This record gives sequence, structure tokens and C-alpha cells, in this order.
Amino acid sequence: MRMAQPARSSWRQGGASSSPRRTTASAPTGRIPGSPWSWSGTSSIRCIMNGAASDSAVEETLRQEFGRVFGRAPEWLARAGGRVNLIGEHTDYHEGYVLPAAIDLGTVALGAKRADGRVRVFSANGSRMAEGRLDDLAPPESATIESYLLAPFYSLCMEGLAPPGADVWLRGDVPLGGGLSSSASLHVALCGLGAALSDCGLDPLGIARLAHRAEHDYCRVPCGMMDQLASACGSEGHALLIDCRTGALDPIPIPPSLTLLVFDSGVKHAVGSGEYARRQQECARGLDAARRIFPDLASARDLDGEKLQAVKDRMDPVAFRRLRHVVTENARVLRATQALRADDGETLGRLLYASHESLRDDYQVSCLELDVLVDAAARTSGSLGARLTGAGFGGNALVLAKAGTEADTASSIAGDFLMATGRPASWRRVRPGPGLSVRNLSESGS
Repeated sequence: MRMAQPARSSWRQGGASSSPRRTTASAPTGRIPGSPWSWSGTSSIRCIMNGAASDSAVEETLRQEFGRVFGRAPEWLARAGGRVNLIGEHTDYHEGYVLPAAIDLGTVALGAKRADGRVRVFSANGSRMAEGRLDDLAPPESATIESYLLAPFYSLCMEGLAPPGADVWLRGDVPLGGGLSSSASLHVALCGLGAALSDCGLDPLGIARLAHRAEHDYCRVPCGMMDQLASACGSEGHALLIDCRTGALDPIPIPPSLTLLVFDSGVKHAVGSGEYARRQQECARGLDAARRIFPDLASARDLDGEKLQAVKDRMDPVAFRRLRHVVTENARVLRATQALRADDGETLGRLLYASHESLRDDYQVSCLELDVLVDAAARTSGSLGARLTGAGFGGNALVLAKAGTEADTASSIAGDFLMATGRPASWRRVRPGPGLSVRNLSESGS
């Protein structure tokens, strides 16, 4: 995906007190006059650093960690959250609708410029260092952890936005392979940091595009841009309705009467696996068949139930089921948005259950453990709804719970899971968090 060259704009990132507004992901990316960007979401870093007592203590700990690895002080700090997708699964790459939220788990990265064209990225998760020359970065045949760490600098290079070199230290607390977009959190944070080090000041929409290019082009993952948009452009306390055709972003408040719980199925998924790509191929096969009757279909987004039924006999049953999921899931996203605005948790919960059934039966991306978690939620009084979240084939289940029932709801679901599988279920409450934050450390003292 080739991005347009960034244009100048007067956009500024709002702080935590800024009211979210509707925008569009197809707007020009721009340079922010008078960087540094505003800073928000420091409480999200605190959990990464094991509960440091204050924001200043967190920052000092981060500075020391960077100094221990590189022997000098960092210049910039960036933080980006993971995301949980409330509803709208496997619709983003069909130009459909999705409703994710950035979360309070994320990646924090610190960096300083180099002048020799080299980039060194140290991940404190596993104490791993990736190194390369900016003029020699090329997509590998198969992605490794090191290539994920270097991918954002490839994106920056391709747009002529890379710094002259960089030393980077990072750490994250988004579970890997759990459907909470650890890779998007990583790439958005690194692209934001790299843009700051090169003094190009891209806005979050531009950063999301760069991060998507890093995963799609460099790491060769056939993904849409939902995860990167949620991580970069999320708003605290809100979900983000994304129209993946027009790029329109609409923050939707999540009522305080609702709580989001995430349960780990214990089954790790790999988005880059063949099953993910196979689903796209099956949908493409069905869409080709549908175009014989409806030649103006630009994507599966343009199908509705009536059109799909009219072409059912012209495609194989597998392709039909895949497209039926896309059609019905798009409708569920729009209804879910209305339910959130109306503080109607009962309706929203029913839509989550229907989404899971469609993902299980039509798109066939669930697994036994996820089904057990969702079934357990359906038997629990504090649960309003549940479904798998993320690409599927393992990962996490999202449970929509009534506020104040979190402990009892989670205990009941975990108990049922243990009885059915013989394994304990780990869970956590996730809170809708802010999007990308970037800070100039030189302005906060040493």
C-alpha cells in the first residue's frame, strides 16, 4: 500500500481533556507546528513499569533503562495502546465497519538520534536487540521478532521520513498472540517515535498509515488498517467507529454502566498464518461469482442480504458462508453503535453473541476454548454478551459485563472454563484508553 506524500496541516494532538471529534482517515497527514506533541495517558505506562508510584517515577525509571542499554539519555518517548475490537471482525479488509477501542495496555518506546544511518531497537520483553542500516532495510522472506522491531523504520524510509539513525528502547504489556493488537501497538509507538526523531511531526492518521505499511508490506501480514487506526487515534473512554471505505472515524462513548473483560483462551494465534489469508481468498472467490450478476460490486461491503441470496447458487457453499458473515457483521456494527449511544447493554450483548455465532459457523475462525468461554458467559448473570475478539483461531474472548459485577462474572466464567477444559482461565479488565502519545523528554528535565 503506497501512501501519499504528507501535506502540511495545522492539526495538533489533543491531550486527555480534549473532546473527541469525528474525523477521517483519508485526511492529509501533516506537520505539527511547534512540536513537542501534547502528552496524555501516562497512567497507562505505570502498569508497564510494575506500578511505579508516580508519573515522574515512571519517567525516571524509563530513562534509566534506556541509559543502561545505550549509555546516554533518551530524547523522545512514545506510547501507543493495544486495542480490543468490540464488534466488526474480519470486515475491515472488505471495506466494512468496525468498532474497536484503544486500551490501557500498550507499548512505550524511548529513542535518541544517531548520525550514522544505523538503527538499534532493544526490546525489554525478552532482552532482544534488532539492528540494521536504514538504507539497507528490505522486507524479509518471513517475519521474525527482529523484523517486527525494524519494520516501522522501513515505512519511514519509504516515505523519506526516517531519522538519520536511532537508538530505541521499548517495553510492552499487550499479550502476544491474544487478539489485542500487540503488533499494532508496537508499530504505532515506533512510527510515532521515529517521526518525532526525524522532526516530521505526522499526525496520528499519518502514523497509522505508516504502522499499517510496516505490518502489511514489511512483515507480510495481509491485514486491514483497523488495529493501527484504533491504536493511534483512540480516545479515552470511547470506542471508535471506523468506516473502512471512507476512512471516517467517529468516537462513540462507552457508558460507565458497561465493563469490558478479556479472557485468554490459552491458544495462541498467528495472524500471518495461512488460514487468515485463506479466508480472504474464499471471500474473493465468492465476490467474483457475485459480480457476474452485480458487476458494480466494488467489495463485499456492497453486498446486502438480498443480493447475496440472489447469487447463492452461483458460488460454492464455503464462499457463501464467508460473505454472509461479512454482510451480517457490518449490519451488527451499525446496530451496536446505536446501542452504545443509547446505553442499551442488553441489545449490545445480544449482538456480541450473534457475532460470535457467525464467526464460529460462517467464517469458521473460532476454536473449542473460545466457544467454551462464550458459552460460559451466556450462563452467567453478570454477563451481557461475549464473543471472540481479534482474528480468531485462538486468542481472547471479550465479555461485556454489567459494571460492578466484574469479580463475580469473571469467577463464574473461569470456573466453568476450568471444569470444561481442565485449565485455569486468566482474565483482565480492560479500559478504553487514549491513542498515540509522544513527548519531548528534553523539555521535562534530565
